[in-house]
Amino acid sequence: MLDLVALQQLWLSFGAEANIYDVDTSVEPLDDIVELVRQAGMSEADPAAFAEDGPLFEMEQEPFLCTVFQPSRAVRFVDTARWLVDDGTANMDTGDDDAINAAVQQAGFLGLFGEDQFAPFRVTRLCVSAAESGQPPEDERVVDLGVVLTRQLDGLSFVGQGGNVVMYLGPDLVPTGFERTARRISGVREPVSGWRGLDDVLGELDTFWGPFFGGTYTVEDVRLGYLELGRLEEQDVIQPVYAIDLNLSGGGGGADDPTPDSARLVQHVTPAAVNGIGPLMPSPEPAEALTREE
Repeated sequence: MLDLVALQQLWLSFGAEANIYDVDTSVEPLDDIVELVRQAGMSEADPAAFAEDGPLFEMEQEPFLCTVFQPSRAVRFVDTARWLVDDGTANMDTGDDDAINAAVQQAGFLGLFGEDQFAPFRVTRLCVSAAESGQPPEDERVVDLGVVLTRQLDGLSFVGQGGNVVMYLGPDLVPTGFERTARRISGVREPVSGWRGLDDVLGELDTFWGPFFGGTYTVEDVRLGYLELGRLEEQDVIQPVYAIDLNLSGGGGGADDPTPDSARLVQHVTPAAVNGIGPLMPSPEPAEALTREE
């Protein structure tokens, strides 16, 4: 939990120069994606080979599958014979550093970074195991790694489900697939003219959450970063935001709500710039008054 003094000190660390960016929301032409997947092994890739399936464009050349998510133009490419597949014997004991080095090398070779800068965020592991009925699992093995690399812009990281390159690596550290959820930026809309102060943001929290839950809330963490939404969400502006982790307590959701009051964690996202574009949170249903603990 962050008390008022800790929040004030944290706010003093915010203040880097930043911008509000326009996103290139055009989906076609898909020539750059075709060139990318050809480099990855889909030799017969062609823009005309994409088939539309709702919000997706898909192109298949066994064992490869390329998916373009139209709302964001995110791309996922996988080797369906190897991606997240257990061969029955593989057990990767690769450390994070080796996995990150391999992922960066492969992503650079494919051209996934473009002109953007990315930094390692985390390494995920797909684990499998077997067990007899009624017995605990034994012999857990790691069969696939996912290395998440997050875009860096103006010295800030990204928050949200987008803004990443993910490399999937098999037992030989050869890619089994990749994703790029970082949108194309067309240019600067306007520089950040100033940063919203702590009192302004706390006032927004009181106004937003006050009528939503009875009880109190505490601020668990605050991060400053650029917001990028997920693959199936449209977005035409990338801007810096405060991502605020809150613990709501006291109100709950009623007798039928199984979530304990102390475990009711939410994230509030709000523009960080004085000239930011918002609001970003959906309107909540009003309920009893909420007060803030400091």
